[in-house]
Amino acid sequence: MEKVEQGSLLQVQGLQYPVVVVSNNFFNASGKAVVCPVLKKAVEGPLHIPVKADRVNGFALCEQVRYLDLAQRSFSRIGAIPYFEVMNLSDAVMGIFDYQMD
Repeated sequence: MEKVEQGSLLQVQGLQYPVVVVSNNFFNASGKAVVCPVLKKAVEGPLHIPVKADRVNGFALCEQVRYLDLAQRSFSRIGAIPYFEVMNLSDAVMGIFDYQMD
């Protein structure tokens, strides 16, 4: 199985859109990954983070996180995003779960 790292852009069998890996490399070594879909047509916002790479240009939809068993699916790595962009995605995903007092 091809190595998957945080920030990797993947095209996964059965999905019509690319995904960006947001889970860390320790977790990804299990053959599983937490990803966000990247869609070309979306409105930029707090949970829609711009993603630009050689073959992918769109917005990562951070409210639509998915857990994928990559050991059971065919996929190809089609690029990667820089570390600081991964941190923006990670912050957006984690922000969904932050506790807020009223």
